[in-house]
Amino acid sequence: MEERGEENGKGPTRNRASRNRLRVATIGLILVWTFFFNLLIKEQSLSDSFFLILDTISDDFVLGAATTIFVGILIVLLFSATKLYTQVISNVYSFRIIEDLVHGLLLQGRVKEFGSKLMHFEDLEDPETVCPVRASSLLLSFSFIYVMSWIYVLLFSEALFFVSWSAGVDLEINKETLLLLPTLALAIPFSARVMAYLRYPYAQDYADFMPGAVFVLVLVTALGKLFKSDDQQFFLRRAWEDPAQRLDLLRNGVFLAFIPVFFEGIFWLLELSREDDQDSGEEA
Repeated sequence: MEERGEENGKGPTRNRASRNRLRVATIGLILVWTFFFNLLIKEQSLSDSFFLILDTISDDFVLGAATTIFVGILIVLLFSATKLYTQVISNVYSFRIIEDLVHGLLLQGRVKEFGSKLMHFEDLEDPETVCPVRASSLLLSFSFIYVMSWIYVLLFSEALFFVSWSAGVDLEINKETLLLLPTLALAIPFSARVMAYLRYPYAQDYADFMPGAVFVLVLVTALGKLFKSDDQQFFLRRAWEDPAQRLDLLRNGVFLAFIPVFFEGIFWLLELSREDDQDSGEEA
């Protein structure tokens, strides 16, 4: 018993010693790399390279990396939001799942657990029914679909215009373009939802390209702004500058963004009828 206790005691001690060695090796690597960075890149003297190690770490690495960290956080947030949206539209049970999460966790004050469930939305079990069971949830779901449809109409219209412009195709902004381009833009996320209606097994695989497309669009736009490119063309800017085209764009957007809401409502009505028939069959 004593020997076993000593062996058990040696384990944690050995692990602590191993972790300490890893800490020393990590700190040593950073200090040595910073020393040679000061010496070779910043061309400091041997003494300055050594005594200014902490200044380089605080000024160059920490403060200088602030922009990189900020942009990285924005990328993570953007990817997480678009990824969650693709998981929602590619799962026919998504709005019923969200309803359960909101009422079972969020409204009960379990915010951390609610966020964790959203992060692993794809792994959640499917409920028995597709349609939300509360009228408030139904209205909120329709509102969410409408708002997100508007966003993707604008985003993917810009993305399609950018693809055309970068390929050398100069699209003329007119009544036909202001309807056709947003229609094609809406078809991209809406087709993923249609796949979900049909229980297509690869709907999520198809929807997964959308976060990447949104990321590329935002990155290209940011680079154009950052380097003040005069050659970069923007569909929404050109349409918004003309009052008549702006009105056409808004009218088309109001109409197109409601199409997913309409078909979602039809789908849920069919599901409710199917559930009624199923209950009637069980009663008989």
